[in-house]
Amino acid sequence: MVSAKMAALFAALLLLLVSCTSTTSEYAVSSAIDFDGEAARTRVIVSSRFAQKVFLDKTISLEPNTSALEALKSVANVDTRHGGGFVQDINGLRSQYGGGNSDWFLYVNGIQTKTGGAGYILAPADIQQWDFHNWGFHTFTPAIIGSFPEPFLHGYEGKVRRTLVVYEKEFVREAESVAAKLIEAGVGTVSTMEIDQLASNEKSSANLILVGTMNLELISELNKIGKRMGFFTRFDEDGLVILNDEGETSRRFFTGTGLIQATQNPWNPKGIGACENVVWMVSGTDESGVKLAADTILNQPEELEYLFAAVVTQEEIMPVPPVE
Repeated sequence: MVSAKMAALFAALLLLLVSCTSTTSEYAVSSAIDFDGEAARTRVIVSSRFAQKVFLDKTISLEPNTSALEALKSVANVDTRHGGGFVQDINGLRSQYGGGNSDWFLYVNGIQTKTGGAGYILAPADIQQWDFHNWGFHTFTPAIIGSFPEPFLHGYEGKVRRTLVVYEKEFVREAESVAAKLIEAGVGTVSTMEIDQLASNEKSSANLILVGTMNLELISELNKIGKRMGFFTRFDEDGLVILNDEGETSRRFFTGTGLIQATQNPWNPKGIGACENVVWMVSGTDESGVKLAADTILNQPEELEYLFAAVVTQEEIMPVPPVE
């Protein structure tokens, strides 16, 4: 029988191990990938016009060293270019240049890949989404929200950064609820903190979920460089401006409007194409807008499926960008 003293010592050692793991590591790497288990599967999604239309959504078995392109070819008719590394045509929908610049873009777990489909080797449970859209306004849309709870759950190339839910003080309850939602989904390392507690190394190395109005410092900073971040939205003094896929003003919202959108972390020293960590904005024009955005993640996450970004009002959840 283990003595109370020994049990206490074991508990203390376990606590120390957990503390060291969570504070010294920038990310955890999946080191025991079981291709014989239930997790050895991948989901293949094919959509167009910034996910306004979904053609295919299929989950298939995954063998070791399978590329995203190989998985796609197993469920669709595909033509490639540039030596077979980049997709030109899926099921007859073909890249267009000149009059309308449209092409296929690959997102894995909500992150736009830094390689072609042939260069990305899938890990079990990866979600790949191939979207055909106009790149005249944004040649690069670094991340999307439509694979939630990805990329917080499985990351990119099997590497998962810790997640920090950073909030404006009025939204501590919403932040804690979002963190609990992620933990319930299986995300391993999630913490919440008020914006003033965020250290510079955490800001650059973690996945960030920012819960606050357009006045939250980091949200305001992202808003100023929104085009570089791949956003089709803009906050101004009157409210929220929504841009269409060509970068033109489509709609304008004022009070009581929420916004959920994502990008790769611009504070990562390697830049927004590093495919290492993301920033999500759970924001809005005011307090009620932020609460609407958070409530959507908590209670209607299925409404975000496939989407690049979303505007939330009392009446609707609107995909962004709107394609007109």
